[in-house]
Amino acid sequence: MTSAALDIDRPIGPPRELSKSGFANLIGVSPGRVSQMIKDGLPVEANGKIDVARGKLWFQENVDQRRSVAQRPAELPLGSRSKESHRDRLLREQADNAALKNQILRREYVKASDVEARWSDVLRRLRSKILAVPSRVRQANPHLTAQDVTAFDSELRAALEELAGPADA
Repeated sequence: MTSAALDIDRPIGPPRELSKSGFANLIGVSPGRVSQMIKDGLPVEANGKIDVARGKLWFQENVDQRRSVAQRPAELPLGSRSKESHRDRLLREQADNAALKNQILRREYVKASDVEARWSDVLRRLRSKILAVPSRVRQANPHLTAQDVTAFDSELRAALEELAGPADA
């Protein structure tokens, strides 16, 4: 190998010092937040750069990582950014909200309370119609005795009671 092929000044591995914006990207905060942390005591080298190891250590010891979604330990291990930033999540939530409003305007979305009220009305009318069957059968068939009509009525009521179940009784 020739000495021209070796670049002695080029660092091997990750950088030991980063600029303010580089450190901000590393820990997942804005450069403005790094400036605030510097005012709060984040160690800075004489050349204005931040030593990565000391900066990470200071960050872990001095910043409440539960304060910001972007700084949660589960989502942001030091050295990598979270998969979804706070801004991305906010935009997704706003898009979901707009989609829901559009569904309501197009009448594609029906409130659960409206569905429940409609089905209650349908089932109430069905129950009334079923309970009216014995009297209609008696009018259409005068040869049936009162006992026959009572038997029809009690069978229909028993079937409705069974369908209603113990929770609706």
